[in-house]
Amino acid sequence: MLSGETASGKFPEASVKTMRRICEQAESVLDYKKVYHDMREVVLQKGLMDPVESVCSNAVKTVIDSDCRLIVALTETGSTARMIAKYRPKCPILALTMRESTVRQLLATRGVIPMLTGSFKGTDSVITEALNRAKELGMVEAGDCIVAVHGQKEECPGASNLMKVVSVEGATPPTKRAKIS
Repeated sequence: MLSGETASGKFPEASVKTMRRICEQAESVLDYKKVYHDMREVVLQKGLMDPVESVCSNAVKTVIDSDCRLIVALTETGSTARMIAKYRPKCPILALTMRESTVRQLLATRGVIPMLTGSFKGTDSVITEALNRAKELGMVEAGDCIVAVHGQKEECPGASNLMKVVSVEGATPPTKRAKIS
């Protein structure tokens, strides 16, 4: 992206701002539907998808079909968030994890915003709390729909087998709040 000379020159902040504008403009003209279909075709040429990849792929398809503004992924190791990111959704992926190491690793994945959570127990309340945090950050607003991906078994790595569409206005504060930082 930025060469050492540009980044350490007289105007490093202006250089980064310019690079950001260039990246945002390039991203705005992408045909995300075509990117999704091309990636899916490449994967299917190798044979059948495993169930986890199928759920992640279909989460991105749902974003395309329903114009969802956010994907929330509950992930222990980060593999669910990375699998979703592989299909290049137009919207951000809010990846909730209990591991600081996973947060650090996911910072390098395109389109993923990692957040630390205290627990995955009670996935609906964790998703609701994530929606509340996303609203605070301006990522979603009342009336938007989001896609949530997680496993049927809580705190079980490699078992993401559920996808659901959730309405942001349907997010009510849980009685026992999950701590998301």
